[in-house]
Amino acid sequence: MTASDSATVRRTDEPLEYLNEAVAAAASLRTAVGLGMLNQLDTAAATTQELAIACGIETRVAERLLGALAGLGLLELRGDQWRRLLPELSGLARLLAFWDNLEVAVREGSPMVRADTVDGAASFYPDVVGNIGTMLAAAARRAAFLLPPATSVLDAGAGAAPWSIAYATRHPSCVVTAVDLPAIVPATRQAVLEAGRGRQFDFVPGDLFAVDLSRGGYDLAIAGNICHLFDDAANRRLLSILYDALAPGGTLAIADIVPAQGSATRAAGLYELGLHLRTGSGGVHRLKAYREWLADATFEPPEIHELVDDPPLRLILARKPAGVAERYVSD
Repeated sequence: MTASDSATVRRTDEPLEYLNEAVAAAASLRTAVGLGMLNQLDTAAATTQELAIACGIETRVAERLLGALAGLGLLELRGDQWRRLLPELSGLARLLAFWDNLEVAVREGSPMVRADTVDGAASFYPDVVGNIGTMLAAAARRAAFLLPPATSVLDAGAGAAPWSIAYATRHPSCVVTAVDLPAIVPATRQAVLEAGRGRQFDFVPGDLFAVDLSRGGYDLAIAGNICHLFDDAANRRLLSILYDALAPGGTLAIADIVPAQGSATRAAGLYELGLHLRTGSGGVHRLKAYREWLADATFEPPEIHELVDDPPLRLILARKPAGVAERYVSD
């Protein structure tokens, strides 16, 4: 290869190459959904031939489609059988349908579902929190090494509890109180039991903004991937609630997408656009906003840790001052 030839080689992260892969991935998913292949794999592992017969397609074509799905990290071949790598492959059909609403949501200026409301979250999240938990598992394991030791832990808006499961695995003597809406708690419980951590968890069904929490009862409070659902006022109230739930000297851990001021990355931009589909008031908040909310709630200045580079998933740790008098959140 000559110098001039090497100059023509495109990097794999160039826009056209990425877009080609993204469109191909979406088409592969749509085809697998339409054929019923993902439902088949949710039921049981199967060979290529078995899946081809069930879907009514040729074996050689099924092999190629399954290879593409494996390349996307959805399947693996063990022996001669394909097995899923996500809790629920059929849930990807809802993911596709979710993004299909983007044009309407952009034109009308309103989300497909208001996941920032009790009713909206109760209808949207039960079917998706399992896959969300899988997406966050690696980051949660890293975060568990950065969090301080705690005996009593509050997981606020737990979902599939990836953050508290990782923490409980690292600290097997802690007890976690997982709070989420009644419609979501069954998925929380299932994830916890599948992780083998059932004896460490208590489950509290209820609206995080209204549920009766033990004041000063927790050494650590986790707000994992929930602040992006809410606006400035709601997040100020949330942090105030969590402040009161913490014991003096306790730590608040916030995990969320937090871009640097003025930065724009592909993953962060797509993530923020996706929020337009599921929240009417939330968005991607910058670090400056978190610092202001924490200061107003009278937390000590936070520590910032980067968990994932793109999208910029950060862990924000803020300590409640030791020896402070308890206060009450006004309605």
